[in-house]
Amino acid sequence: MKINRKPYRNENWFAFSERVKTRDKYQCLKCGRTERESILQVHHKIYKLGLQAWEYALSDCITLCKGCHAEKHKKVEPQKGWTLISVDDLGGLDGTCEKIGCGNEIRYEHEIYHPDWGYKTVGSTCVEYLTQEDKWLSQEIIKIYKNISKFVHGSIWEIGFTKSDKEFIGTRYKHHQIRIYGNDKNYSFQIAVKETGEKWFDWKKPIFTKNKTLIEVKEMAYIVLKGTIANRESEKNILRNIYKQMQ
Repeated sequence: MKINRKPYRNENWFAFSERVKTRDKYQCLKCGRTERESILQVHHKIYKLGLQAWEYALSDCITLCKGCHAEKHKKVEPQKGWTLISVDDLGGLDGTCEKIGCGNEIRYEHEIYHPDWGYKTVGSTCVEYLTQEDKWLSQEIIKIYKNISKFVHGSIWEIGFTKSDKEFIGTRYKHHQIRIYGNDKNYSFQIAVKETGEKWFDWKKPIFTKNKTLIEVKEMAYIVLKGTIANRESEKNILRNIYKQMQ
């Protein structure tokens, strides 16, 4: 997808990208580089027609260094993530390594594949380097961001009214409920937890937000609910940190 660069020279984008970087503690979530070691950039994991760069959910974006960001947009050859398909012995130095920057004559042709770059043939030395397992520094954080984004874009919200005739939009997550009250950046939200085997809901106190968009409030409500029902302390800690950075 061709990206229009002009929206990225906008004070709204600068403010949004700073929030993403702050949430990620100014560190590339793939390789771990900090802003002292590389230029940090914000990567959109999804693109939606009609949305400005800063109108996405925070969970739709992650912090990457300039190099890792370029790989994600296929501007440079990936250094990892290749899969070995086959090996062919040519009997002599009759082949050429196709890894960018190599070009050495090779006897053993290793055919490798990358989902973003397709197939290429490399030598014995380069294949060991390229086919290393591509481990992200913060895989658990990335997974949590993905789940938040999935909830924001995939949940179905319906209009409802409380017993006191207060309007809200509500949705369900598994057996639990979320309600959002208010409008125009003056929202509050409330979660209801349903214990297994119980018919009643444990409604928590409403949480008030200030100067938040509806999509941000949906993220915050999910984070609070997920943090309430999560079993692993590591997940709870990550969710607490994300929520803190969103306040």
